[in-house]
Amino acid sequence: MKKLFTIAILFMTMNSMQAQTALPTTAKCVSEEGTLKLYLNQESKATEDEPATVMSIWLTDKGRTTKLLVTNPMAEGVWSKMTNGHAAPVDIRQIAAADKAMIIPYDNNLVYIEGCPDARNVYSYILNLSTKSVIQLPSNSGLVGFVCEDDAYIVMQSYRYNPDPEVGGRFPVLLVYDLNGKFFKELSFQK
Repeated sequence: MKKLFTIAILFMTMNSMQAQTALPTTAKCVSEEGTLKLYLNQESKATEDEPATVMSIWLTDKGRTTKLLVTNPMAEGVWSKMTNGHAAPVDIRQIAAADKAMIIPYDNNLVYIEGCPDARNVYSYILNLSTKSVIQLPSNSGLVGFVCEDDAYIVMQSYRYNPDPEVGGRFPVLLVYDLNGKFFKELSFQK
């Protein structure tokens, strides 16, 4: 029995060591909360044939390493599925870009991801680590920050086009969502 227990401990240690060495040496730590560390790794660089960089996102927790996802440059935004300003679900294999990633400070089970796949709009996602489900937020200019009193909110920046053709141009707006992607409030800077 003691020999079996020793073999089991040795096997678990080997698995743990293998998990630790699975993190690519080129991965860069981009966020840290307690025992959780989040890494971005460039899988392939943009070229003339492949115009988007492919990134992977990794998570380590207490010596255990998990590859969360690899971006898909062919993925498109789900703007058409977003109704009433709320976020829309996205398949984890349909995250277009990941230039930034961070563990959300008010809920360490959530990861914020943003990237600019089209050199114009910033796509923003929230990944739930427990369920591996992803939502895309309906904003196009990235994260402003988080607000927390009793409830936590994420503040995003976006832009709108002026409906008056004589004035034209675009103007910024701030959009506030809860951490489930439900739209809460908008602040417009239209002149």
